[in-house]
Amino acid sequence: MNRSTSWLTIAISAVVGILFIIWHGRIDLLSWIVIAMGILLMVPGIYNLIALIFGKRKTYKSETANSETTVVVSTLPVFSSALASICCVVLGLWMVLKPDFFVGFLAYLFAAVMIVFGVYQIYTLYKMGRSMVIPWYLYIVPIVMAAAGIIIICSSVHTLQDVVVLLTGILLVLVAINGIAQQAITYSSRHTSK
Repeated sequence: MNRSTSWLTIAISAVVGILFIIWHGRIDLLSWIVIAMGILLMVPGIYNLIALIFGKRKTYKSETANSETTVVVSTLPVFSSALASICCVVLGLWMVLKPDFFVGFLAYLFAAVMIVFGVYQIYTLYKMGRSMVIPWYLYIVPIVMAAAGIIIICSSVHTLQDVVVLLTGILLVLVAINGIAQQAITYSSRHTSK
């Protein structure tokens, strides 16, 4: 990962984490996130359906020296694209109209992302540790993040929605702080080795 992407990830983690911490008391926050995700699913689906309905169909002709050959374009890609678009629109509409059904899934998704990101950070630190000395305290946040994801998966999410949001916000802020520390260590390691 290059440095600008790392700093962008750190900034996004910090902003989203702070917003989650501020808004964790709003019980409908996860519902609003589900509704936003539903709209984000519907928009490209509707756009693609409109493009398929009003777009021009093309037939391709290839000419050889002796004859003209018309190539028939298969309708299978059009059908599969239309089917995928319809599924996106229906799923997005369902998420907008019945967000509570998806809130539990979203909390489990947050937990799964925490686990995967925690394990990935541990692996990244391990790989960095091969070429430089990594302080032990940088491993704390990824381990806590993976453990928190496991705890959320094993808990009753419907009773812990605001706890999930608060915990996710705190961990995102800690990930940003941990990322800044990693960048500082990498920067100082590069400049002391020259």
